[in-house]
Amino acid sequence: MKKYNIPFSPPDISDGEINEVIDTLKSGWITTGPKTKKLEQELSDFTNTDKTVCLNSATAAMELTLRLLGVGAGDEVITCAYTYTASASVIHHVGAKIVLVDTNKEDKFMDLKALEDAITEKTKVIIPVDLAGKPCKYDEIFEIVERKKSLFKPNNKLQEKIGRVIVMADAAHS
Repeated sequence: MKKYNIPFSPPDISDGEINEVIDTLKSGWITTGPKTKKLEQELSDFTNTDKTVCLNSATAAMELTLRLLGVGAGDEVITCAYTYTASASVIHHVGAKIVLVDTNKEDKFMDLKALEDAITEKTKVIIPVDLAGKPCKYDEIFEIVERKKSLFKPNNKLQEKIGRVIVMADAAHS
């Protein structure tokens, strides 16, 4: 059996980031304190939104997003077979069908031909997975979504407003 070594890079953590962690630990606030509120405000300013809410993990954010989109029983959500369990478990948590797409041999990202073939009228969301600091081929994924747009059947007003399969990045590795 041939063994594969998929290298992961060491984290890039500077003294500035270490000092921020120390300052936070010394402040007595390690969850929803003033630094979290400041980050939420800065993100709202940057994205020109009224409200931003920080969550404890990408998993919580993905599940919340699926719930806000109204994804549930009878819907299908596509994700990559090569991922952490969270990408699939959030689909299960909202009651939708998990559709796994295998990877391609070149870069180990979701096989785009298989992705295109997997999209049906029940598909509401695609969760591509970034790996080892490298983002997926989002331009190509959006091209596929556009080509398959006629299959999209929205379940609610938000999905109707978006008007196509939603691409929700699992960017935890980014």
